Amino acid sequence: MGGGGGGAKTSTTGIDPEFKPQLKRGLDISQARLEDQYKDPSKIVEKLQPEQTESLGYKTALARDAIHGRGIYDDRRLKEKALQNIYGSAAGQASSGKTYGSARSMGAMNKAVADAGDKWDINRRQVATQGIKDIGDVGSTYQQQGQKERDAMGLALNQFFGRLQQAPQQTRTTGGGKG
Repeated sequence: MGGGGGGAKTSTTGIDPEFKPQLKRGLDISQARLEDQYKDPSKIVEKLQPEQTESLGYKTALARDAIHGRGIYDDRRLKEKALQNIYGSAAGQASSGKTYGSARSMGAMNKAVADAGDKWDINRRQVATQGIKDIGDVGSTYQQQGQKERDAMGLALNQFFGRLQQAPQQTRTTGGGKG
């Protein structure tokens, strides 16, 4: 009669002892990096460069000037001069044609001035609208950068735990067989 012995099998999974010193060193480096990244997100996400910040500052100032018609966007004197020239030209033409003062002539002058004024006003609205869009673009750039910096913390944690999962593993099976 044969006797059988049963043995239980035991499997152990873990890090091969020969890799433990390197793993410990790597984890120490990863932990130090994680702590640095938490202190300063720019260690994982590049901050805006000085030129970008300067450009955004100028773009903001120009956009505000465009919205309010200031600085290089202040066209009130140009508009006034253009309307005076149109009115003066129309008045000159009317007087040379000996029709100065007629209702038809005055109506034509007023219409020419109003049409020119509308063109200037349309341009002013377009410039202001572009300024509003530019302000929004600047805000979006800053918001996107801020979001990248906030997301950097999660990325740092993902990298840290990803390194943990990549550690070399070994499986040992012991026991079992007939006795």
